[in-house]
Amino acid sequence: MSTPRRWIASLALAALVTSGCGGGNNTSQGSASEGLPPCPVDALDTATSPVEVVVWHTQQARPLDALQQLVQRYNTSQNKVRVRLENQGTSYEEIQRKFAAAVPSRQLPALIMVDDTFTQSMADSGVVLPAQSCIDAEGYDTSGFVETAKSYYTIDGVLWPASANLGNVLFFYNRDHFRAAGLDPDRTPSTLAEVREYAEKIKAAGVVDRPLVHEFSSWKTEFWLTGAGSAVVDNDNGRGGGETTAGTLAGNPQALELYTWFQQMNADGLLNPVPSVAGQIDQYLAMAYRQASMMVESSSAATSVEAFLGGNLDLSRIGADGFDPSQLSGLDIGAGVLPALDADAVGKTQMGGAAWYLIDTVPDPVKAAAWDFMKFMNSPESQAVMLIAGSYLPYVKAANDLPEVRAFYSGSLSGRWLKIANDEIADIDPSFPGPLIGPYYEFREAVRKSQDALIFGGRSPEQSLDQAQQEIDAAINRYNDTAF
Repeated sequence: MSTPRRWIASLALAALVTSGCGGGNNTSQGSASEGLPPCPVDALDTATSPVEVVVWHTQQARPLDALQQLVQRYNTSQNKVRVRLENQGTSYEEIQRKFAAAVPSRQLPALIMVDDTFTQSMADSGVVLPAQSCIDAEGYDTSGFVETAKSYYTIDGVLWPASANLGNVLFFYNRDHFRAAGLDPDRTPSTLAEVREYAEKIKAAGVVDRPLVHEFSSWKTEFWLTGAGSAVVDNDNGRGGGETTAGTLAGNPQALELYTWFQQMNADGLLNPVPSVAGQIDQYLAMAYRQASMMVESSSAATSVEAFLGGNLDLSRIGADGFDPSQLSGLDIGAGVLPALDADAVGKTQMGGAAWYLIDTVPDPVKAAAWDFMKFMNSPESQAVMLIAGSYLPYVKAANDLPEVRAFYSGSLSGRWLKIANDEIADIDPSFPGPLIGPYYEFREAVRKSQDALIFGGRSPEQSLDQAQQEIDAAINRYNDTAF
C-alpha cells in the first residue's frame, strides 16, 4: 500500500514517501532512515510544572487493573509527569474509529494503546511519532526486546510503537470432560484432525452434545494460517518490497482446508458456533456451564479466566452479571498450545497483543513526558506487572528472569497457561510474524462475514473465501487510493 504523501509531506517525513505497504525488509532492525520527525527527548527538562500525558485505551477487567496500578506507580515515582488514562470503549474497533475521526483536527492524546494490527495504518496516519526517532535520539537500547515482536512492528527499519503488550492464543479445555471420555487430561490435541477425534469421543461418551465451542473471530483464523506459513495478502504477506494489492484467500489451500474443517465440524454436530460480536462472552459461559469441552481463546484472558473460576472477578465487568458463580464449583480447566492445521505447524502462531504509539501533534514537553512513561513501561518490573496482573506477555525478555515471574509461571494456574503462550511466541518465525495490512479492520471484517456466511448462511467454503477475497481486494484498493 502506498504511503500517504499528503500526510507525510505535512510532517516532513520525506524518507517514508517512497515506501510501500510493508515495503523493504521488515526484519531489519537498523537505524531509522533520515527524515523521521525529531523526538525532543530533552524537552521535559525545561518544564516548570507537571506535564500531563493523556492515554487512550480500551482495557477492561484484569488488564485494566494492571495498567492503573502501573500508572499510579509511575505518577508517584516522580513529580514532572502526570499520566491520565482515558477509556475509549470496549473494543479496538471503537478506538480506531475515534482515532481516525480525530486525526484531521489533531485533537489527539499523547499516547494511544491499540491492537497489534494497527501498525501500517498508524504509520500512514501522519500523526504518529515513530519510537525509532526517540530510540535514535537517545541511543536507547532495544536489544532486550523480543526479536519477533520488534520484527512484527518494524517497517523499513523503523520501529513504530514505543512499547508493546504481547499476546498469543491458547486451547482451553475441561479436564473432567477429557477423563469422562477416556482421554488423557494432560494431553491436548496437537492438530485440528485430533480436535475432531477428541470431540467425537466426548460426544460419543455422552459428556456434551457439541464439544467444541468456537467464537468466529477473524484473528483466530489468521493465527492458524500464519502458523501454517500461509500468507493472507500478496507482497510477502504485506512485508515485501513492492505494493500490497490483493488478498490471497481465494484458492488458498490452507484457508480452504480450515473453512472445510469448520463446515464439517458444524455439520456433524461437533461444533457450537458463536458469532463474533463485540462484548459477548458466550464461549466462556458455555465452558463455565459445562456445555462445551474445548475452546480457542486469547492468552490475554488468562488472569481474568482464573479470577472468574475462583470467584474473584466482578462479573459485571465482563458482561456476566446474571451468571451463577456456584456453577464454577469444581470446574477443572486446562490449557495447551493451539492445535495446528497439520503436524508441521504445531505450536506455531503469529504475533499478537497491543502496542503503544506516541503522537506527534502534542507539544514537545508532552512528547518527552510520554516517551519517559514508555521507558518506565518497558522496564522488566513493569512488564512483570502487565504479565502477572494483566496476562500480557513480556515485550522485554529480562522480565522472564525476575523471581516473581518465575514463581508466577510455576505457581499459579494462569501463570502455567501464560508460560505456554510465552513459549509459543518464541516459536514464531521472525521473518513471518504475521501480516502487515493497511485496512486491517476491513480485512478482519471481510473474514468475519465470510465465516458467518459459511456457518450461519450455508455457503460453501469456496464461496465464503471468494466473498472474503472480493471485499479484501476492494478494501486494499480503497486504502491505496485514499492513503489512510
